[in-house]
Amino acid sequence: MLARALALVALCFLTLSASRTVSAGKKYVVVQKGKSFSVAELHVKVGDVVEFRNEDDVSHNVFSVSKIQPFNTKMQTPGSDAAVTFTKAGTIEVRCAIHPGMKLHIQVAK
Repeated sequence: MLARALALVALCFLTLSASRTVSAGKKYVVVQKGKSFSVAELHVKVGDVVEFRNEDDVSHNVFSVSKIQPFNTKMQTPGSDAAVTFTKAGTIEVRCAIHPGMKLHIQVAK
């Protein structure tokens, strides 16, 4: 009787665990063109992905100056892209190391 009850509990646990699915975040594209970002501010959620796409005729180096979500795409030549998944809520300030006038604020919500 006890073995059967434990087996039933284990089965319920496995069923609940299997039914939990991790939802993939949304994907956003921020274009770099004319030595600027296509948007000045972006609102995303934790788990969302932002793709930085260089459609400019010059290279860019996109990076975060925020401690909440540090990242650096390194050198992005024209036609290249780099994706960043946001893992923590907060405000992320994004810049280009080559073009200091390029600024973007990403608001990440839970």
